[in-house]
Amino acid sequence: MKQLGIKNIITGIFFLSALVALLIFSGIVNIGQDPQTASGRVVVWGDVSAQIVDPLIGFAGDQNLDVVYIQRPTATYEDDLINAFASGTGPDLFIMNHEGLIRHRDKIFEIPYASFPQDSFESLYIDEARLFLTPTGITGLPITVDPLVMYYNKQLFASSFILDIPEYWDDFTTFAPKVTTSSSSGEILLSAVALGSYDNIEHAKAILSALLLQNGNNVVARDEFSGDYYSTLAFQDGFDIAAAQAFDFYTSFAQFGTNTYSWNEALIDAQSKFIAGEVAVYFGRASEAEEIRRKNPNLDFGVSLFPQLRSNNVRITQGSMLGVGIAKQTQNITGSFAVASNLAGGDFSSFLADALLVAPASKPLLRETPDDAFTTLVYNSAIISRGWIDPAPTRTANLFRTIVKNINNDALTTEAAIARASRDLDTILDQTINKFRVPTQ
Repeated sequence: MKQLGIKNIITGIFFLSALVALLIFSGIVNIGQDPQTASGRVVVWGDVSAQIVDPLIGFAGDQNLDVVYIQRPTATYEDDLINAFASGTGPDLFIMNHEGLIRHRDKIFEIPYASFPQDSFESLYIDEARLFLTPTGITGLPITVDPLVMYYNKQLFASSFILDIPEYWDDFTTFAPKVTTSSSSGEILLSAVALGSYDNIEHAKAILSALLLQNGNNVVARDEFSGDYYSTLAFQDGFDIAAAQAFDFYTSFAQFGTNTYSWNEALIDAQSKFIAGEVAVYFGRASEAEEIRRKNPNLDFGVSLFPQLRSNNVRITQGSMLGVGIAKQTQNITGSFAVASNLAGGDFSSFLADALLVAPASKPLLRETPDDAFTTLVYNSAIISRGWIDPAPTRTANLFRTIVKNINNDALTTEAAIARASRDLDTILDQTINKFRVPTQ
């Protein structure tokens, strides 16, 4: 584990300074009152293992702040949270993935920009953290980010006489036919890359999201006049070419007869296929590295940046952030602010990131130079991580799944499949985040 260092101390002071300004300008602490006297009990909920969090939770408090972490079962976490808030027994803070914090904005105390300026927030956290921003304030503080990376089988590369790791997506059009081996009936015996289908690729939605973002489609945007969020997958007067290109490229790897055919729905899940040494490239989370190594200690694999578009100078991967929200119901607002700030910066987020094999979401922490190649890769991937406003991940996953299946089964053209999904996404947004948005002034 890392030792307490001068950079982490400076980072902690930086966060505390922001917190002091926040408390004073919010009126929570009067001018002349010591803002460091935040005290009392602060209860934090989350579904991260208590075995990991408990040894670190002390970094979130001090002698005046008693911080208690309660692990909730992942399967019932959100229902437990909703029921607790309904009965007035909810936590002061709750740690959750960024989609969950977006979905539960109506239960979060929004930090106004007058207290914590947007520029200050953006100088502290990675670009993807802007998903926590609204027109009027901040709904969450990011703690860690788990980016998509590219895992590759070194022996399969060598056996195909390939020396260079694909860096751009167009590299895969020549890479795939060199590696993939299939029978005349289409049965894939050895796969170049796990792309093209949905159900047996765990991160299909994340991969497609990255492709869309790289190609200039943000999936969801906000209307500056009405304040409503809307789908950008398609428009009223037609489909978006960037979205169509992303889905066509992705599905081409599962279409028999194409030059890139490398994958189909009959195969086992992508990670298991990679661990078995039967697929050369697998896209997964940085946090999966240890699991892959544990399941097959003999697998000779490397990890690289997620591929990019050659025509795009802006590098992007998709990241899954873990953040903390301040509950509207908290009876200890001063203590909750202090603890949330400590969770999102300094030693807690640094050590938690180490334990989870992910990266901190704090820019000051990401400026530290890791002492190994893997952590350097994860940090660099964190810096280029992006996401989109997704208040209903399960429902939107089904939309992406339907698009892929409609294209692969020739049930609809790419344009028609995307247009239908775009209308459905608008409905989802109206039923979720648009219901509790802050009206534009």
